[in-house]
Amino acid sequence: MLSGGLRTENIIKISQEKEPIVTVVTVVRNGGKTLEETIQSVINQTYTNIEYIIIDGASTDNTLNIISNYDEKLDFWISEPDKGIYHAMNKGIDLATGEWINFMNSGDSFYDIGSVEKFIKLHDAQSDVVYGNSQFFFDFGVFINNCTIIKQDYMPNCHQSFFVKTNLLRNKYFDIKYQICADKKFFYEIYKLGYKYQHIPVVVCNYELINGFSALTKNKKTLFLETAEIEGTNKSLKGKIDYLLFMLKIYIIKVMPRKIMRENFKKKYQLVSY
Repeated sequence: MLSGGLRTENIIKISQEKEPIVTVVTVVRNGGKTLEETIQSVINQTYTNIEYIIIDGASTDNTLNIISNYDEKLDFWISEPDKGIYHAMNKGIDLATGEWINFMNSGDSFYDIGSVEKFIKLHDAQSDVVYGNSQFFFDFGVFINNCTIIKQDYMPNCHQSFFVKTNLLRNKYFDIKYQICADKKFFYEIYKLGYKYQHIPVVVCNYELINGFSALTKNKKTLFLETAEIEGTNKSLKGKIDYLLFMLKIYIIKVMPRKIMRENFKKKYQLVSY
């Protein structure tokens, strides 16, 4: 195991009444091409009381060199083998000292330098989960997801746009049984349990799907099976029919001409450029 950062030098951040610690966790493995942009987006935030933790899964490329270059800007980093992305995110939860946690994994970034400060100004301290909008990068366009709908079987945005109370995450954690949808399961379950969600009308993050919908469908069998199990749609005839229709919809999206894809996205999201 390798580790470093300010915490190893006994430099510890302290929460203030008007400036609570916000822990940002970045999970990475072999992210030499994408990690530095993510780090820059965190360390350049205007909000000063950010605790930044990087969890590396024993990378074999130049990831550790990049992390080492920012050692004095990181509160803590660790590099060791793990059991996947959600296991690594759970490690970040255990290491966090902040009141809130945001997961900004390698390849993603905050929308601008004021993203965390805007969260602090707009959030209700009584909320358990606060989320904003996301800017999605596809190979056929750039779109902003302004979704504000909350319901039991729906995760309104990507987890990079969420700030979650640390105590709540420690009570639940991410279920590492799931390879792709553990975050969906977490937000689905805490909604059913009655925890308080709050939407803030700002763009929080940039979320890049480098290969467009192919990224979504690359592991489609796992995605479908995990989604069906989480939502319980595989337990009834209606659920199975809905599940098959969902699979068909994804297939159509995958083969749909890009012009039609753009038009569909323009109806649902705010079109930025294409």
